[in-house]
Amino acid sequence: MVKTPPYLQAGDTIGIVCPAGYMAAEKVQRCIDVLHAWGYHVKTGMTIGSESKTYFSGTDTQRLDDLQQMMDDDRISAIICARGGYGVSRIIDQISFTKFSEHPKWIIGFSDITLLLSHVFVKYGISALHAPMADAF
Repeated sequence: MVKTPPYLQAGDTIGIVCPAGYMAAEKVQRCIDVLHAWGYHVKTGMTIGSESKTYFSGTDTQRLDDLQQMMDDDRISAIICARGGYGVSRIIDQISFTKFSEHPKWIIGFSDITLLLSHVFVKYGISALHAPMADAF
């Protein structure tokens, strides 16, 4: 049986992270503004606008820790990935899905994020959203 995370409601908190490629903080601002206008709270991860000098939004450990924190935070109802690109395949095997599978939340993205969405569905039977990311707002 497929688990569907709770539907979002005004007042819920949506996390935004970059588990793959780098994105400048100012490029995420439009997404934050729209989510606030829709009645949501927003929590940005440390990988948004990081000081990374590489293609990635941080080291594998930083990206893993940022995503893991959002996945484990009970106050977060959904996670929007800021962008895809490449990088989730480097951290997917280290992600702990224990708490997430007990209390699922929406994970939203595409491109490289499809690996994460597929993993969540195939391994844990949890729905996710293959949908535009923060950079599309």
